[in-house]
Amino acid sequence: MRLFAVVVLVLSIVATGCRSAKDTTGKVMLDGKEIVSVKLECADFCKRVGTPPFPPFTEKTFAKENGNALNVFRKAIVNAEKMNGVLNYVVIFYMYLLFDDGAQKKYVLNVADEDGMNALLVDTEESSQGYTISKDLTSELRSFIYGG
Repeated sequence: MRLFAVVVLVLSIVATGCRSAKDTTGKVMLDGKEIVSVKLECADFCKRVGTPPFPPFTEKTFAKENGNALNVFRKAIVNAEKMNGVLNYVVIFYMYLLFDDGAQKKYVLNVADEDGMNALLVDTEESSQGYTISKDLTSELRSFIYGG
């Protein structure tokens, strides 16, 4: 029985470590890979509504030097909650995660420049399934995206 408890403890520590925010060297990790950058690209809806959030450009990249921003984007992905039903949405941003092995992951990220809203996250490989991001994490994302 004692051996079983030790095995369960070790497995839970290993599982938690795989999704941890930073490893011992300060790298921002997701599913065992280091995130080296997050690029946000203003989609058509973003370009049509008011002023794009990072003028005069239509995209913004957060690199390793922006470790806090990378960690907030990672937390938003890891903590997003699956939504029920079929989605009907416009795209505000495309979000590209670049990993240390050269792999890239693409998402739709809808973050409005408005307090009290939840952000929407959609993995483009499964575009009919949406995930909601908490108001607190949405607020943190908004501050990095819109600078407020």
